[in-house]
Amino acid sequence: MFDSAFRTLFLSTPAKLKLADKHLCIAQEDKETVKIPLSDILCVIAESHQITLTNALLDAFASSKIVLYTCDSSHLPSGIFMPFLGHYRTLSVLQSQISLNKQRKSILWQQIIKAKIRNQSRLLQMQNKEEYSKLESLEKSVRLGDSSNNEAKAAAIYFRALFGNTFSRKIETFIDGTLGTINAALNYGYAIVRGMIVRSLCISGLHPALGLFHCNQFNPFNLADDLIEPYRISVDSLVAQMLENEELGESLELQNRVKLANILNTSILIDGKIYPLSRAIVVSVQSLLHAMGQESPLKLPIFEENKSNGREVYESTRDV
Repeated sequence: MFDSAFRTLFLSTPAKLKLADKHLCIAQEDKETVKIPLSDILCVIAESHQITLTNALLDAFASSKIVLYTCDSSHLPSGIFMPFLGHYRTLSVLQSQISLNKQRKSILWQQIIKAKIRNQSRLLQMQNKEEYSKLESLEKSVRLGDSSNNEAKAAAIYFRALFGNTFSRKIETFIDGTLGTINAALNYGYAIVRGMIVRSLCISGLHPALGLFHCNQFNPFNLADDLIEPYRISVDSLVAQMLENEELGESLELQNRVKLANILNTSILIDGKIYPLSRAIVVSVQSLLHAMGQESPLKLPIFEENKSNGREVYESTRDV
């Protein structure tokens, strides 16, 4: 599935959005109207509550497979508008997904968790954290379905090694100073990546509510929450870098949010090639489609030091 979209639009000031000639038109007071081809747009992050848009534009977003994020009063993503049933073989793919047996799900979940812990270990090793060796051991001992819960064991070691012994993912956003801001930054980045996974699942004919491991009846995105696990490392490493550079204060500032929104363009090594994160997700989703029909492994990201914007070494139409 080749996808030419690449732009992430971050709108933090009042604007009127409308459709004209297959272009998104952005009109702002005292500024010249900006026109952007819909075919170039991957997602739109509408941060300001003073942004208005037409129903015709929403319909065009759906047809062009553009994801729209809305944000709450704290500027954190609160919802997504996504394409619905964008695949020509939706029923066939859905039937394969429903018929996936428990053993196969356990095997795929094992692959996902091993990749996640491996990436966490690589990041700690790059930061000269000695705890990486403990994660290496946990990665090697992940069982089918992660029955021994190595994911949680690794997380307990990983986050404290990365952000300090006092850090906890349970710290409330913006209440506990910088530690709260770290969580806000992580949540922001995860939400952006999660939305892109939902987009790719939907246009591939997979139903995002039918997960491999996650099965919360109130969660419409269980499968996205499965596939995001090895991709969280990209957000973690960016937030760690921002913290090291003293870019994070007691609140998540505009420049922080813009930087996190650009996570979709970061380079990802997957299946021996480098892709922008948004394209790497497509590769993983397509590998899941193949893995449901035959016993082929998932193609999941391998974390490495980011030295590219992900477009220097990029695929032809044969790669996705």
